[in-house]
Amino acid sequence: MRSYRTASLLLVAGLMLASTAEAEESSRVGKQISNFTLPDHFGNDHSLDDFSDAKVIVVAFLGTDCPLVKVYAPRLNELQEQYADQGVQILGINANRQDPITKIGAFARKYEINFPMLKDASNEVADAFDAIRTPEMFVLDENRVVRYWGRIDDQYGFGAGVGHGPSEVSRHDLCEAIDEVLAGKEVSVPVTEALGCIIGRIPKVEPHGEITYAKHVAHILQNRCVECHREGEIGPFPLTSYEEVLGWGEMMTEVVEQRRMPPWYADPAHGEFANDARLTEEEIAIIRKWTDNGSPEGDPADLPEPIEFTEGWAIPEPDLVLKMSDKPYTVQATGVVDYQNFVV
Repeated sequence: MRSYRTASLLLVAGLMLASTAEAEESSRVGKQISNFTLPDHFGNDHSLDDFSDAKVIVVAFLGTDCPLVKVYAPRLNELQEQYADQGVQILGINANRQDPITKIGAFARKYEINFPMLKDASNEVADAFDAIRTPEMFVLDENRVVRYWGRIDDQYGFGAGVGHGPSEVSRHDLCEAIDEVLAGKEVSVPVTEALGCIIGRIPKVEPHGEITYAKHVAHILQNRCVECHREGEIGPFPLTSYEEVLGWGEMMTEVVEQRRMPPWYADPAHGEFANDARLTEEEIAIIRKWTDNGSPEGDPADLPEPIEFTEGWAIPEPDLVLKMSDKPYTVQATGVVDYQNFVV
């Protein structure tokens, strides 16, 4: 009897999860998007209605510091060129509170973005789409109805490391959706999972509570994260000030709760490690509470003293250094590099 009841409860739970997923899908795909107007990084306004001649509009939610946006930016440029003469227009939208217009302009110049990059400062457009992450794609048909929601393709993710993935794309999800809409067909795969960084929205609550950036969060970040997340280091963006951290609260909460960050691959079952980078449960709870409370700044007097990091070589000097070659080897930005042998 207990087994039957347990199975029934599991079945009900499964149906509830399925219906929730279906509801989430239907809240985006099939939604008609009303006209909106946003400024680009030059200060010029662009409206959805300005592109009334476009057969398909791809709305791409992007962030300047998201590692996956950086690796996919050139691909979006290629898609705009590939589909321009077929009546397809890409619109980039940045809804991150931590990305000012100047930063969006620098991003557009660096990656030679060939489509409008717009700033959604109030998150109104992101909310209208129910956008969650960057990069996240929405394909609109001629009636400006969402026909596809999800990723660009299945190559890059956060698995083995940011931007790592197979050398070949097995499914070009965005291209498939565009082609099917242009052909007047139903999109065969209308929803895919968009991996990426959570959009840094303006919090729905006023910043409040005793847990603040200055007194609590800054100390955790300095001890656990800033070694890499500072200018010139491997972290994709700095986390050394309140202005830099603002907008990353939800993303930080996700990656520390999932133990993706800080990166640590030693198995704790085999002993304790002096340089264990993992956050404690208490530290994770502090970041979660701080984010839920609207990310209050607190009193700057509570900030920790800045750490003086070693510049350059950070471990004891070796007794002997052997150089492989005086001629540097250039690794191409994309594609496959054949196995190389370097003679010492």
